[in-house]
Amino acid sequence: MAQELEGGAGRLPPLRPRQNGATVEWRDSRMADDMNAREYSTHAREPRDAGRVARVMAEAARLAGDGRGRFLAPALLQSWPGIVHGGGLVALLGAAACSLAPRPAGPLRLEGRLTSSVPIETALDLEGHAEDGVATVTILERAQPLTSASVERVEATEDAVPSQWTAEGRAGARMPFSDQCLACGAHNPLGLRLGLAFDGDGVWARFEPPAPWRTEDGAIDPALGPVILDEVAWWLGALVTREGGLTNRLSVTLLRPGLAAPGPLTAVGRFADVAPVDRRRTFWRTRAGLLAADGTPLALASIVFRPGPEYSARQMPFFRARTDPAVFARMFPGYAG
Repeated sequence: MAQELEGGAGRLPPLRPRQNGATVEWRDSRMADDMNAREYSTHAREPRDAGRVARVMAEAARLAGDGRGRFLAPALLQSWPGIVHGGGLVALLGAAACSLAPRPAGPLRLEGRLTSSVPIETALDLEGHAEDGVATVTILERAQPLTSASVERVEATEDAVPSQWTAEGRAGARMPFSDQCLACGAHNPLGLRLGLAFDGDGVWARFEPPAPWRTEDGAIDPALGPVILDEVAWWLGALVTREGGLTNRLSVTLLRPGLAAPGPLTAVGRFADVAPVDRRRTFWRTRAGLLAADGTPLALASIVFRPGPEYSARQMPFFRARTDPAVFARMFPGYAG
């Protein structure tokens, strides 16, 4: 998005005792089918031991030496029914992009343009190239670009981390789980199985990364940051706008790639950092961060979130079915009746 941030910040009202640039067309092709509120998504058919996330993602996006390749994502990598998780998509394309040039040392920035949905279990084409220190990989369907991601070395930006990004001493309402989502799916053998929560100030998750999300030497897999921060940032946008929606842009800076970071991690963002991108409030920018147990920042993310009733019509039945009625009424009061 080329526009600058405008307008004020968002904030939820206090809890009451009732309970994942480019021009995007108005009619987004994503979420075109109705959602089953109970099933939510295609069940992953892979064995319960899915292996490491790095292996699964590497097999999903394979590039040859000439920068061309094929893409085939398993159901393990999905979010909404039948489509690849936005943060996971940026992570695996970023990993593929790193194969086009020597991986730079130090902080990395991944930039994803999620202009169209990418289906699971569908063979698609890949094209990649590296130029001026930036490596980019694009997914194509019959020569038409669906989405792309790039990776480059950047300077650290820790001064952008708000001191209020913490989960210490906070108690909030729980977000609904799904069945098969890569981030919050309770039954996805590769999933993070996140238990997200929110209060009047923001959204967070405090968790131990499962074994598939660490490398053989115990370091955090680079895919963790894009996946969980896309999830947190999406919820920030949804709860401020009180609508369902989709991620259109995702920018993630990995401040310490390869760090072991033992102990629980915290992914967190504030409603005060959510703001509209354009005057019509069609797009909103949200921010989130991933912190180590001692508060050391590991990754920062910014997404462009597109809300709208056309997305809510398909997403709200799922959320309503799995959320305490009083909590749902606070999250999405326009859909609580």
